[in-house]
Amino acid sequence: MHIALFFTYGYSLKTWNASGILEKELEIYTELNKCYGISFKFVTYGNNEDINLVSEYDFIEVIPIYEYISFTNSKIINYMKSFIIPFKIKNSIQEVSVIKQHQLLGSWVSILSKYVAKKPLIVRTGYDMFLFSINEKKSLLIRFLYWLLTFITLKNADLYTLSSNSDYEALNKYFSMSKVSIRKNWIKYIVEPKHLESRKNKKILAVGRLESQKNYSFMINSLEGGDFSLDIVGEGSLKDSIFNLAKEKNVEVDFLGSYKNEILLEKYQEYKYFLQTSLYEGNPKTILEAMSAGCIVIANNIKNNKELIRDNISGILFTDNKDILLNLNNLEKKLERSEDISKEAVKFIRENYLLEELVKKEYSDYKSLFA
Repeated sequence: MHIALFFTYGYSLKTWNASGILEKELEIYTELNKCYGISFKFVTYGNNEDINLVSEYDFIEVIPIYEYISFTNSKIINYMKSFIIPFKIKNSIQEVSVIKQHQLLGSWVSILSKYVAKKPLIVRTGYDMFLFSINEKKSLLIRFLYWLLTFITLKNADLYTLSSNSDYEALNKYFSMSKVSIRKNWIKYIVEPKHLESRKNKKILAVGRLESQKNYSFMINSLEGGDFSLDIVGEGSLKDSIFNLAKEKNVEVDFLGSYKNEILLEKYQEYKYFLQTSLYEGNPKTILEAMSAGCIVIANNIKNNKELIRDNISGILFTDNKDILLNLNNLEKKLERSEDISKEAVKFIRENYLLEELVKKEYSDYKSLFA
């Protein structure tokens, strides 16, 4: 069986590599090849450099779009050119069994390709752009465009997948959801976590882009007056303002930059606490990774996080910034309770989010459409 994977609009293997997630993103396709012999054609928004990045994977063929059409410095022209991509690569995807779109953005290319090549289409979203546009208070025009793209994609996809029940419930208010399934994010494997006693003392880890969604100002304010320090993995436009606020509030913060995912997975093991203050999320991979490493996750009490964390059992959910220091201080006094939460977190991930189970569902999706 051959699958054509269309990348998110504007993304390439080079983008994945620069973000440190290339190996992570390839895990599911490696397992699908290993278990079921499936091969892939990656349709990327890159050039021949993308081919070299996966040259060791003999089951992946790369179709770099900008070897078929020219890239320009005009976003509008590039968008317009994207509509001819399906016709340019028609011969390259004619023999595939299923077309899969990675994330909603760019789905118009895979929809057109579906009809050009006469193949079934799966659209996979890890987060919902329309819901995010509402949360981010985008202009009415932007919200309408994301609504329209979602509507068109749902109408034309043979299967549309979401990563969380919360997103399903929210989208169900706006659209018909007859061809929608839940396909969660995953953790490849779980090593035996280190005991909490051996981890960094009074150090908290946070992972995420330094942008408003992640609500770092709330995080800094919540740690004011305590004796905990914060290590942040991530880059973004708000680094200076976060640094200045931390200095003003006398909160010790170290910016660790970015890590490749395999190194980050080891990094979690160094910390007892993981703090996430995001205003909204999809199916947050960082929480899954932190829980799998046995960290005590302290996260905002939003719907998507509540799917992952049972409050005071497999993590801590807060509603007020005063809750964070209070919980941290209580956990410091009760090592046995901390160990219990850590073990429950690992157990939850093992039972619900391992890659092996998703691979079975993914193969079943392909098979059902190709039957």
